[in-house]
Amino acid sequence: MSLNDKQELFALNVAAGINQTEACVNAGYSRNGAAAAACRLMKNQAVLARIEGLKKQQNRLNKNINKIVNNDVNTDVNPVKSGSPPNDDPLQFLVMVMNDDNWPHKLRIDAAKTLMPYKHGRIGETGKKEAARDVAIEKSRAGGLSARLEQKGLKQVK
Repeated sequence: MSLNDKQELFALNVAAGINQTEACVNAGYSRNGAAAAACRLMKNQAVLARIEGLKKQQNRLNKNINKIVNNDVNTDVNPVKSGSPPNDDPLQFLVMVMNDDNWPHKLRIDAAKTLMPYKHGRIGETGKKEAARDVAIEKSRAGGLSARLEQKGLKQVK
């Protein structure tokens, strides 16, 4: 029996390690009935078989990635092109992995995710004090009183 779209998404989420209730919500089930739906889906033999198949596939992929990273694979499959990876700087290694087309796509994405905080800072919401300070700085850059007097054609007396 084949799975419908929601069941397939549920299986993918559970195999990825997300808890069952959140996996149901991510798959499109109602948040109110997600726990009951998760229980019902975990009793479905087709869903359980799909989850096991996905976990086995993930384990095989992890073993292959470990072999590649540990240089246990033949040189024609080894994604490290020439020389050894830089041992002294992990950032250089991650940049090399991210930019090299020979590495598996998932590993390149993980390297890019790891590098994100080093290249781009988080944009956080500012509080009231920071917002007031920023407004004051912008107003001071506008020139304040002396700029307004010059616009009217008046000179400031000292």
